Amino acid sequence: MRKRKMISAVLAFLFLPAAAGMAAQWPSKPIQIIIPWPAGNDPSTMVTTAMTPHLSKELGVPVKVVNKPGGGAVLATNELAQSRPDGYTLGLISIGPMITQVLRGKTPYKNQDLKTLGLIWSSPFTLACRGDAPYSNLKELAAYGKTHELRLAHWGLGAVPTLIAMKVAQIGGFKWKETAYKNLNPLLVVKGDADVITFSTPGLKDYVETGQMKLLACMLPNRLPQYPDVPTVKEQGFGDPYSIWFGIFVPAKTPDDIAGRLSNTFFKVMALPEIQDVIQKVGVIAHPTGPQEARKQMDSELANFGQIMKELGIIK
Repeated sequence: MRKRKMISAVLAFLFLPAAAGMAAQWPSKPIQIIIPWPAGNDPSTMVTTAMTPHLSKELGVPVKVVNKPGGGAVLATNELAQSRPDGYTLGLISIGPMITQVLRGKTPYKNQDLKTLGLIWSSPFTLACRGDAPYSNLKELAAYGKTHELRLAHWGLGAVPTLIAMKVAQIGGFKWKETAYKNLNPLLVVKGDADVITFSTPGLKDYVETGQMKLLACMLPNRLPQYPDVPTVKEQGFGDPYSIWFGIFVPAKTPDDIAGRLSNTFFKVMALPEIQDVIQKVGVIAHPTGPQEARKQMDSELANFGQIMKELGIIK
């Protein structure tokens, strides 16, 4: 027994330096960033592709973007979750496959199967209404909704912007008369078929500039640079700093030191002036959020969106 313990101790002693050596040698081969959407005009692909030369320079190895679309981003996210936790495979994943699709039981993985390196940017979604509506913010909207019918046009009950709108109604003490549209269009509001819409802000620009529509709230952690007078949902007291976010993830068992270096490097490159220019041109809204704060936000979203989805009958 004593001899066996001695052998185990020697093996442990030999293994630890070897493991440390492996960590010290990282990275020693190419790193890939999986993006679960088609390349085309995908903003996240364009920004990340612009970042890869700088990431390669910082890390000392080639970094490449690999687009793997399909299955509502679940297929690529699952591939990431099952990949080796060695720091050579990252994924740029959005709130859908990380939060709402997990809650709906549509994923073979759990949220905890992936470790976040941080949240990086969001699609600029807003709640908007007709320019002549008798409300201009969420407080006024809620007061109006308690005595009047409010028709909400949206992508579908399971869509994140819709869930945010549902949370607004819950906090505001009113209920939407909601309708999902396969081809959602701001003209539904302009022509009077709906009172409020959840929509990406760039698609509303022309209607806002002509006064046909106005923005009630930004579905973002911070105000939109283009519309600094429009407060966020959180600022108005109608929920957390929700957003249609995108983040960088690695398999859950990736060593903390490697994950930390990847996170720091990604945010460093993201802050470069030339990358900020690309971010602005493609229309995403940057909001670097560190790993701990990102995990806290995701845990909150799992709880809050889960509650809303149960009330809507989407999940049990």
